[in-house]
Amino acid sequence: MIILDYQDRRPIYEQITEKFRTLIYQGALPAGCRLPSVRQLAMELSINPNTIQRA
Repeated sequence: MIILDYQDRRPIYEQITEKFRTLIYQGALPAGCRLPSVRQLAMELSINPNTIQRA
């Protein structure tokens, strides 16, 4: 679902918000769809949960 680019100069939290916006605009995340929990997404992306909360 979300793939992070560690070579990108933007912070990880900005990449995450951009990816979610893109998924919403493309219709992959329809209105009313529940997002994954902070812990679940942090485990999937192998990043700190605080980064997810910031996004």
